[in-house]
Amino acid sequence: MPVFDPITLGSLLIMASGNGGLCQMPKPTQINVVPSSQKVRFVTTQSLAQMQNVKTDTINPHSFNGVSVTQGYAKGSIKTKTEVRLDYKTYPQQGVACIWYDKIDVKFDIDPHVYIAKEVHRDRCMGKAVMDHEMKHVQVDRDIVNKYANIIGQKIYTALKERGFMAGPVPANEAQSVAKRMQQTVMQIIEVEHKRLELDRMDMQAQVDTAEEYERVAALCPDYVVTPEMLGENSRSRRR
Repeated sequence: MPVFDPITLGSLLIMASGNGGLCQMPKPTQINVVPSSQKVRFVTTQSLAQMQNVKTDTINPHSFNGVSVTQGYAKGSIKTKTEVRLDYKTYPQQGVACIWYDKIDVKFDIDPHVYIAKEVHRDRCMGKAVMDHEMKHVQVDRDIVNKYANIIGQKIYTALKERGFMAGPVPANEAQSVAKRMQQTVMQIIEVEHKRLELDRMDMQAQVDTAEEYERVAALCPDYVVTPEMLGENSRSRRR
């Protein structure tokens, strides 16, 4: 079950007519852009020392002389699945075909994992503080896919409206190549927006990992102390 309510834009039924003459769309094109999320998986089996060896893509907000400790981190992939369904009608006597977009489905799926060092997890105060912080990262991913579900739905609509939701009449021997170009157009739109999503995602995630946020988390549990024995040979990373 989704962790949050999915957005469905394909309830956005595109009221688009054909090109006139032979080519008439029997029904509007339907565009569905639906984000969903798997249930958050919490992993607490790694030691604090092991966690210092984990590489993440968050920019360290501390000064170059500062030493920080990674007590937890969030990790998850955003997968996109796209299906472009076309329909067509042929006119053998004229040797032509009409091709149109029947349905376009774009699905986002988040697979979030939150890792918390087992020593941290055992501490009631710090365990909760770190978990709450990492859930902010999970929420960023949820926000970003909701945002881009709307953006991508509108981009597809606008791009196809400009180009036409139907191609034709086209020579029958060119119908297959035209259909391929129609599908590629949708895929290219999504690919461009997905790149923007990733850049936007990095920026929004960096806004969670600020020096002020790390200090706030640490201040919640002043009695919690990370000892050198906990870190073993590791002495640097990020603190959360």
